[in-house]
Amino acid sequence: MLNKILTRLLSDPDSVEPFELVLSHIMEMTDARSGAIFVSTESGRQLVQLAVVGDDDRSRWLRVIRQSHLFSSLDTPEGPRIVSDATDPDSSVVVQSFSQGISGIGLLLLRVESSEIPVSRKTLESFTEYLSGVIESARCARMKLRSAQSEERAAIARELHDSLAQSISYLKVKVSLLQDTLRKRTDSIPDIEKTLQEVRSTLSTADLQLRELITTFRLTMRGRTFSQALEDSIEEFERRSSIAFDLDNRLKAGRLTVSDEMQLLLILREALCNVVRHSHASLCWVSVRVRDDGAILMRVEDNGIGVQLALQDGEHHHGLIIMQERARALGGTFRIEDRIGGGTRLNVYCPGTDDSGFNAIVD
Repeated sequence: MLNKILTRLLSDPDSVEPFELVLSHIMEMTDARSGAIFVSTESGRQLVQLAVVGDDDRSRWLRVIRQSHLFSSLDTPEGPRIVSDATDPDSSVVVQSFSQGISGIGLLLLRVESSEIPVSRKTLESFTEYLSGVIESARCARMKLRSAQSEERAAIARELHDSLAQSISYLKVKVSLLQDTLRKRTDSIPDIEKTLQEVRSTLSTADLQLRELITTFRLTMRGRTFSQALEDSIEEFERRSSIAFDLDNRLKAGRLTVSDEMQLLLILREALCNVVRHSHASLCWVSVRVRDDGAILMRVEDNGIGVQLALQDGEHHHGLIIMQERARALGGTFRIEDRIGGGTRLNVYCPGTDDSGFNAIVD
């Protein structure tokens, strides 16, 4: 079984199968009817489901955790204990907390028919030590995968900068020179001037989008997490404007694939760019969180002039179309609207992984 677990972790670090295998083995050793594994996030503010085996579903385990105040007591690992479940008085729940990797606390929950702990304290502790090792192995495998992907992105970013970005910059210079030449001619044709202006505008948009892409690649390189990339983006746009930004990120590391993180980060940076360029705002709020249904919601709000007035500035807003396409690529939805109280609100919804993967309990 150990070989199967390690093989699965290396091939897919985000899979729940290894943890379900471990949990099933523990249930066999303890004659448990069902079981669950939950771990806290890095911030300690949320608890996420790692695996559930048996008839009890996620919502039922959450009721046990809340009714017995198990999450609020997760400061340090505690010895095994028995808690009751009002919905099933004929059974008891064995609870063993444990350290998960280098940070955070986890919970092993087992539903048994007896009112006593079916195995010794030492045996339960050995179970959770083994489980903690599997969690750490998954974390290391995930970091190695992210590192490999980051190196690949670094190479792509260098190629974009050294080839395409320079080519676009060269074309912008040539168009400017051509426009200057036409202005000096008394017989310049207005249609040509208009066409060149459109070409220059399109080149400027492409240049801006390309540089945003290069910046985003760099933000996620060298092991940087999605959370760090969010913070770096906020700091960057604060330096580029007089707007005060506020970030509330409650998304657990590893919840999204690296590809999905990239798409969400690109949407955020395009949204922040629009706030700086068009909103005339003094405040901007950014939040990323997991809803009760497991879906991920990213929201960007500002106290500026509102979306309708911002769209009347005469510029081509290709960025809105691109953000919509990126949201669709995530399997989600994109909506922009006027904010109650003034300003603009942008919402991006991404479907969660309610039936597999890490499932969050919103605090």
